[in-house]
Amino acid sequence: MPSDPDTLSFALTYGGTLTVALLMFIGQLAAVSILLILAGTVAFVAHSVKAIARSIKRPGRTQA
Repeated sequence: MPSDPDTLSFALTYGGTLTVALLMFIGQLAAVSILLILAGTVAFVAHSVKAIARSIKRPGRTQA
């Protein structure tokens, strides 16, 4: 462990900066992952609803 206060403060500042950068990167990965999962879920639900609506409103089909 360095005994010089300037070296110690530089090391702590550098370490803190890297820690904040790592946390920001993890946050961005989480945000992009959540966004992709949400977009895929919405697309799946939209296609499912369209398919159900198409099968219900098929011409020539009688309803009981």
